[in-house]
Amino acid sequence: MSANATHLEKLRRSCLGATISRYLRSEIEILQPGKARVTIPFHPELTQNAGFLHGAILFDAADTAGFVAANSVEETYSVLTADFYIRLLRPVEKESIVAVGEVVHRGHSLITTRSDVFNESGKLVAACQGTYSISRILLTDVPGYE
Repeated sequence: MSANATHLEKLRRSCLGATISRYLRSEIEILQPGKARVTIPFHPELTQNAGFLHGAILFDAADTAGFVAANSVEETYSVLTADFYIRLLRPVEKESIVAVGEVVHRGHSLITTRSDVFNESGKLVAACQGTYSISRILLTDVPGYE
């Protein structure tokens, strides 16, 4: 396994170990450096009062996809969400969601991503942009990144 492939697997495993990822039953894939996919299966505990998937769940999927995409191109330090914009386009009812995040720009200290969230039917339900700051937290100090 190459150094890069090792980093990608350690990153994926660390993100899957996060409490929120375990609670949401998230599936995380790194498609290639700079591109990640997060799937969150539908379960009724994630809905708001009208029965639709809560917008916070779409946010989590999109932010996680952007975060993983960003950290997949930064192999030394953990990134942190600095700014995140989400446009909710349509409600999601009794369907899983899939978010695809992709790096669109990498600077010296910031990484910008675009994340799109789709329902099971393949319809775009949210369009997002995130900015991630490269912290001084070593990835080797992050739980699960061994």
